[in-house]
Amino acid sequence: MNKKTPAGLYIHVPFCIQKCRYCDFYSFPKGEEYFGIYKNRVIEAIDFYTKKYARPYNSLYFGGGTPLLLGEKHLCEIMEAAKPYLTPDAEVTAEGNPGVSERSDFSALKAAGINRLSFGLQSSNERELSALGRIHSPKEAAETVKAAQSAGFDNISLDLMLGIPYQTEETLLESIDFCASLDVQHISSYMLKIEEGTPLSKSELRFLCADEEKVSDFYLFACEELSKRGFEQYEISNFAKDGKRAFHNTRYWLDDEYVGIGPSAHSFMEGRRFYFDRNIKDFLEKPFLENETEEYSGGGFEEFAMLRLRLTDGLDVSELAEKFPEVDANEILEKARPFETPGLLKISGSRISFTPKGFLLSNALTAEILY
Repeated sequence: MNKKTPAGLYIHVPFCIQKCRYCDFYSFPKGEEYFGIYKNRVIEAIDFYTKKYARPYNSLYFGGGTPLLLGEKHLCEIMEAAKPYLTPDAEVTAEGNPGVSERSDFSALKAAGINRLSFGLQSSNERELSALGRIHSPKEAAETVKAAQSAGFDNISLDLMLGIPYQTEETLLESIDFCASLDVQHISSYMLKIEEGTPLSKSELRFLCADEEKVSDFYLFACEELSKRGFEQYEISNFAKDGKRAFHNTRYWLDDEYVGIGPSAHSFMEGRRFYFDRNIKDFLEKPFLENETEEYSGGGFEEFAMLRLRLTDGLDVSELAEKFPEVDANEILEKARPFETPGLLKISGSRISFTPKGFLLSNALTAEILY
C-alpha cells in the first residue's frame, strides 16, 4: 500500500432480526445461511476498490442493519481481508443491537481489530422501546455494554432518539442517566423523523410523537443534560467524552473521502459521489462498476460549508475562501453577524459556529449565510 492520503471504508450489512417501526434504512431479515455469501462478496469488493484507488484506510465502519448479527466468524474474516489496507491507528466501528449480545464474542471481535462499538439503545424506557419496535430491554442493553467492556472495549457509543412515542422530559432524562451510568464514551442523540412508507408512518403511534416545538425542547434539554454529564457536543447530534469523537463519521462532515460497500452504501472518491442501489441481488451478482449509480460531483463550496457548519468547530471562512477563491469571506461573515445577537451562532475571528439553538435552524441559517 502506498503513502497516499488515507480514506475511509464503510461496509453496509443489511441484515436484521426484524425491522423497527421507524427504520427507513436498507435492511431485512435473512437466515444465517445467507451471511457467508454476503461476506464473500464484501471481501471481493474491498479488494476491488482498494486496488482501484490504491489508498489505505484509517477508518472502517460496519453499519446496517445489524452488523453484529453476522457473528464473529464472518466479521473476523472480513477484518482479516481488510487489515492489510488499514493504517495501524485505524478506528474500526461495528454497530449492533444491544439485545443480541449472545450472538457476539466481543473478545474475538476485539482481537480481530474492531476497537469501537455503537449500540442502538434509543431509549431506556420499556414502553418507548416497545412503541419503536425495538427487541431489547434496558436490562439486556446494560448487560451487552458490560460484556463489551469486560472484553476490553473502551470506546462505546449509544444512540438516543428524541420525540418518540410516549417520551417526556422525565423519561428522556432517565435515558440520559442510564447511558451515563454505563460509562460509555459517546452518545448520538437525534430527532425521530417519520419516513413515509415505514410502519410508524401508518400507525396510530405517529400521533403520540412529539410535535416540532416539543422535539426542539427535548433537543435543547438533551444538549444541556449531556454536557452536565461530561459529553461534549461536537456535531448537531453527536456528543463525546475524553476526545472520543467518532473519527469515521467526522470525515463525512469534513468532506473527506470514503468508499462505501454494500447495497445503499454511498462513496465519495476523487470528486465523485456515487452509490450502490438498494438491491442485494445486484450487489451480489453485478460487476461492481455496473452497479454504481452516479450521484453528483462532490466537493463544491456549498457542500464544504454546509458540512462544516454541522460541527461545533464550525466553518472557518478564511479556509473556505482559500479553497474556493470565488468566495468572499467578509461577505459571509457580515451575513452571519445579525444571528449572533439572538444566540444562534458565534463568530470568533474568521470562524462561524452554530449554537444548539442555531442547530435547530441550521438549514435556514446556512442558506441565509451562504446565499
